[in-house]
Amino acid sequence: MDHGRVVQQGPRAELAARPGPFRSLLDASDSTDLTPPPELPELPESSQHSSLDSHVTGIGSARRIGTPPSPPALRPIPSLARGTWNALRIEPRWGFVAIWLFLLSALTGAFGAVTGWLWGLVVSDLQQGRSPWLLTIALVVSILVSPLLLASAIRRYPRWWVAVMIRVRAAVLQGQTEQRRLHRTPPGEVVARAMDADRFARYADRWVDFVNGLLIALVTALIARSLVAGGILLLVMGISALASSLGRRVAGRSAAASSAARARFGRSLVSTLESVRTVKLAAATPDVHRHLRQVDGGRVDAAVREHRVQALLDGVPIVMVQAGVVAAWAIFVGGGWGLATALLVANAVSGFDWFGRVAGSVVTEAPGTKAWMRATSELAGGGDLMELAPGVDLVHGPSPAPAPTDREPLRQISLRGFTALHDDGTLGAEEVDLTVEGGELVLLLGQVGSGKSSLLAAMAGLIGSTGELRWNDRVVTDPEVELRPGRVAHVAQVPRVLSGTFRGNVALDHPDRRVEPAVEASRLGPDVAEAGGIDALVGHRGVRLSGGQVQRLALARALACDAELLLADDVSSALDAATEIELWETLRERGATVIGATSKGAALARADRVVVLTDGRVADSGPWSELAARWSHLAG
Repeated sequence: MDHGRVVQQGPRAELAARPGPFRSLLDASDSTDLTPPPELPELPESSQHSSLDSHVTGIGSARRIGTPPSPPALRPIPSLARGTWNALRIEPRWGFVAIWLFLLSALTGAFGAVTGWLWGLVVSDLQQGRSPWLLTIALVVSILVSPLLLASAIRRYPRWWVAVMIRVRAAVLQGQTEQRRLHRTPPGEVVARAMDADRFARYADRWVDFVNGLLIALVTALIARSLVAGGILLLVMGISALASSLGRRVAGRSAAASSAARARFGRSLVSTLESVRTVKLAAATPDVHRHLRQVDGGRVDAAVREHRVQALLDGVPIVMVQAGVVAAWAIFVGGGWGLATALLVANAVSGFDWFGRVAGSVVTEAPGTKAWMRATSELAGGGDLMELAPGVDLVHGPSPAPAPTDREPLRQISLRGFTALHDDGTLGAEEVDLTVEGGELVLLLGQVGSGKSSLLAAMAGLIGSTGELRWNDRVVTDPEVELRPGRVAHVAQVPRVLSGTFRGNVALDHPDRRVEPAVEASRLGPDVAEAGGIDALVGHRGVRLSGGQVQRLALARALACDAELLLADDVSSALDAATEIELWETLRERGATVIGATSKGAALARADRVVVLTDGRVADSGPWSELAARWSHLAG
């Protein structure tokens, strides 16, 4: 692992180097060049911490690059054909039954093959002076039954379509929330991919219509007792598919580019909204507006190109249908078959334009659907997107409870050569040696980028790590699974709040969690009472709460699980002095082991130990009373 390689950064490159929303915002533009100009000279190490007035330096520590961790192990992703078949097999009472009803409706009705054949027989009998009463009744039934069959199919089929989309979104949700980590993906991209699930249902529907078209051609050949009759229909589909195959590469590139452009726009928009305050402080609002206009323009252009290519390829079946009608009557005029067969084929071909278009769509939409399915399956942890997690019922709503955590009282936690490692190879804290006894309050201090947040996240198993972490002298071999709520609770620097009640945000549907004591311990009790009680709403994603209330609500959520170790990343940054002192005193009284990060002097004074990090490494450690003289410039 290369611990010594450092990337020089200007303000824009500083934003690009950070693993947060700015990285995804800038990466979304293909035209953005984040490479430092080659003519800039190397700066001495001391200049890396200068102000934004410099064009080649950033705020805080320089970005440190190491070897990226191994990619997460994914379940095998099925082929497009297998995935499509699996989608068609779900909910057969809605899917397969509707498919057969669609087929019967297409064979009957005004443009159905059966109707055309019966009509031809009726005309032939009339020409011969007979009275075809039975054929007339069958003809009327064929015409009248088609709308009924179609109505029944339309009543059932959308339920299958919705089931496909819900299963895709449930699979993505499962993959993004299960204990095993995946590569960090911006929320905007995850949502955009999952919301594009109708692409998969539409492609499976293309195959339904294509197979129905083949069956209609087979029935036409059997009724007419002529391979030529069925061959005309197959020729329409075959030439349409051939035209689509010739345009497959162009169609695939345009579809993949359109899907990627939509995901890129969603990622950029979410990143912008999450970073509004920082963007304003950096006076970068005009640049961000220009960037969003550029990304949105690319999305629209990609969509227009995709639709133009698709429209061109869809025009081929229309021409082929007209040629098929002409061929049917030409063979009749030439004496190749009778009037009944001519009407049968002409009728079938006249209603066959849709199946001709579908034959092309099966080919042209395959590359884009395959690219989407693979990318979305990776967000779900691999595997089949139609496969539900055990115990999940999408119709009635129940799902299995989380697996219970084996509790092990914490006597001591120790780190040896512990390094926090992000997915892209960015190093956080490096080679940390630290031992914390049970019940201790240890706080991390350091400038921006010194590795505080990454160290806490790695100790919670939220990002990768190397080195050794011991829990009561036992080496933790699988941090992602072992360091979970009930054993370790992590409070992020920017907590997430759900749109619901105070109780719902703290309990997270765990009936055994003690909500009220956790709320009081986090010093949120008076705020909850003033808002209307524990069941009062917090607004959409906590819009009714202040920054300090959001932090204390997240802390209450962590305390409610009674974890042995609490990792608190700057939970008091938005609190007033009095509330902050009360909060840290309460945490000490609870006797929990707490490792946190802060720059507040009042908090540092109440810690058993303060650990100072510079450039990702431990620079000093001890009581704040001994460290203040050397490091007070880092504290507020």
